[in-house]
Amino acid sequence: MAYRALMVLRMDPEDAEHVAAAFAEHDTSSLPHEIGVKRRTLFRFHDLYMHLIEADDDIMERLYQARSNPLFQEVNERVGRFLTPYATDWRELKDSKAEVFYSWTAE
Repeated sequence: MAYRALMVLRMDPEDAEHVAAAFAEHDTSSLPHEIGVKRRTLFRFHDLYMHLIEADDDIMERLYQARSNPLFQEVNERVGRFLTPYATDWRELKDSKAEVFYSWTAE
């Protein structure tokens, strides 16, 4: 995969099943394919939620465009009950995106 985006938020670890169920249902829809998502992996560590999205190319513009799609709004509403921003200055999706500061790939 050529593109990865890691979103970091807060989540009560007990809510992991609810969040996973919402994405499991969402990922059967056409929207992830339309956006270009090839793989989604959800992680939890104590009260941190990490959402890794992998794609062939940068999908952020398509992701922002999809915000008006009812399928996007539905999953966002469902998981929004369980997730809160990590950063106090969070305003939008890009504010939860982790910044890559080192990468290594084996030959």
